Amino acid sequence: MTTQTTPQQDNLLGICHALGETFGFNPLYLRLALLPPLVIVPQITLLAYAAAGVAVLVSKLLIRSRTKRALTVLVNA
Repeated sequence: MTTQTTPQQDNLLGICHALGETFGFNPLYLRLALLPPLVIVPQITLLAYAAAGVAVLVSKLLIRSRTKRALTVLVNA
């Protein structure tokens, strides 16, 4: 018996995955690129990671609101 994992189970917060999906690259590359700065300057790296998380959240919310608006226009037409 095999268990299937969803992408969300493999991610801490999904920020690297979301950025990779948005910009079309493998999120593993970003994760690997974040390891050395995390060891050398952890505060700045975590701050940059949090800022990227906020940017991902805002972009997802904007896309969702635009999609809802477009669906409303289509339904009312």
